[in-house]
Amino acid sequence: MGRLSGILNHPLDLLNGLPFAFTILLILLAHEMGHYLTCRYYGIDATLPYLIPAPPPFNPFGTFGAVIKIRSRFPDRRQLFDVGIAGPLAGFIFIIPSLIVGLQLSTPFFPADPSQGTLEFGEPLIFRLAAMAFFPGEAGVPISLHPIGWAAWFGMLATSINLLPIGQLDGGHIVYGLFGARIHRIISFVAFGALVGISFYSWPMLGYLLFALILVFIGFRHPRPATEFPRLGRGRFLIALIALIIFVLTFMPVPVRLIQHLAQL
Repeated sequence: MGRLSGILNHPLDLLNGLPFAFTILLILLAHEMGHYLTCRYYGIDATLPYLIPAPPPFNPFGTFGAVIKIRSRFPDRRQLFDVGIAGPLAGFIFIIPSLIVGLQLSTPFFPADPSQGTLEFGEPLIFRLAAMAFFPGEAGVPISLHPIGWAAWFGMLATSINLLPIGQLDGGHIVYGLFGARIHRIISFVAFGALVGISFYSWPMLGYLLFALILVFIGFRHPRPATEFPRLGRGRFLIALIALIIFVLTFMPVPVRLIQHLAQL
């Protein structure tokens, strides 16, 4: 209520949130427009992107992401693959400059009260590599991340989650396009088990457990395309390798955890 009353009394303070809001919307819309434009290219019936708002305290980032609804059946595995992979590739193109600008505007962080616990957010591999370039000689020092950097962080989290090879996530589309229904189902269950397992590293935080529960309700089955042919060629396997590299660069085994700082004597 304190923040709400502050905004009502000083509405121009909302302008301070524009860098974050603009960046996160740009990343999310780029991801979904990658799917949408690929659907349009192939004549697949799909809606424009829907943004899913989630204001604090439900979500500190203000959104649960964005989606499009595909209303027609995929004609074949090649088009299924192309639609699935287009989103992560398009979104990642905008994550990179956002991360660079965000880190340029960030500063080292030193807790005001070192005896208090704080939340520590995960650092994907690409974030660590970039932070080494912008904060040389300060390894292990927490960073007070600029809002543009936070938008890039959320974009990396959303990208890695979407690239999980489970069910009808983008990664599930990619795996189905590459290997077909049987292998897709096996990989979905293995990846789901791994996701639940690593969530306990975040304890007492939930990690990915809430998202895993959502996946249980959605299910792991994938709609079959109209035909299983034509098979994917070498070029699309190479593009899938790029998507795998993006997943490795953006995935966070522990997205958030509670840490206790020790006071310096």
